[in-house]
Amino acid sequence: MDAIKTGGLIAQTRKEKELTQRDLSERLHVSVQAVSKWERGLSCPDIGLLEPLAEALGLTVTELLSGQRGEQPGEEAVRDSLRFGLAQLGPKVRRWRWLFILAATLLLAVLAGLGYIWVRDNTELLPQRETVVRPVVVTNRESTMAQAAGKLEGHLYQVNFADNVTRCSFQWELWTHQGLKQSWAAGERERYGDGRRKLIAVAISTGGSQLDYGISMEMPSGIAAYGLNGTLKPSYMGQAHTFSALEQRTEVDREEGIVLLALTLNPEGRFQTGDIAKVKSGRVSGLPEDKQTAHLLLKMYCE
Repeated sequence: MDAIKTGGLIAQTRKEKELTQRDLSERLHVSVQAVSKWERGLSCPDIGLLEPLAEALGLTVTELLSGQRGEQPGEEAVRDSLRFGLAQLGPKVRRWRWLFILAATLLLAVLAGLGYIWVRDNTELLPQRETVVRPVVVTNRESTMAQAAGKLEGHLYQVNFADNVTRCSFQWELWTHQGLKQSWAAGERERYGDGRRKLIAVAISTGGSQLDYGISMEMPSGIAAYGLNGTLKPSYMGQAHTFSALEQRTEVDREEGIVLLALTLNPEGRFQTGDIAKVKSGRVSGLPEDKQTAHLLLKMYCE
């Protein structure tokens, strides 16, 4: 297609039909500027517009391609049509090809990332530099069984121990508005065997002014090691408490450990929203402001 000849034919035919550039642009749903560029030979109509443009001007597609009236469809016209189509579609095909390659690359990157996360969390193929804890969802059935065993709250965690960690210990800590008030050692456990992926179960029950707890860790055979059991009688314990547990995958801080469970205690059962302990990410954001309220935390340390 000769842009100058085709543009001249478009302009001449448009005027013969007493159409303005705006009239033609509205029929073809293009801008007036696009029609102006065609007529000045600065650009060519898109291949998808050739047929409606020819119909609007009373021409044939062959006449538009050749830029002159009376041109009959022939071998050269067909070749011209093919060349014009390739010239217009080529850049689009290349653009879409690159978009496809980019989309495929991004998809592969996402799949590789998901694969890495699965291997990291479900196998022992990768080096483990930090100890990581993530909660395991306990079903309603399992929760009901825990309650039938006399424990009102049951929680399960998967621990991926760092390669250089050999044991973990557990500790209860009572925090008030003044800071750490009291702590109770809840025992420690060896890592049992070479495997670094272990399940830890924690169950608690409350009654009156005391809290009973049990902590068990999985052994290589897949059965639970003898649990760490005990009873606490924190001074802030009453008939009511609020409860929060770890909710997401979290690294265990070498110095500060990680909070697995948190109970907000108030002997009168009055809880201000800002005083309730939240341990979604294994940390408690702040101390209670109310002097009658305390946070009872179960923390795990690794060494």
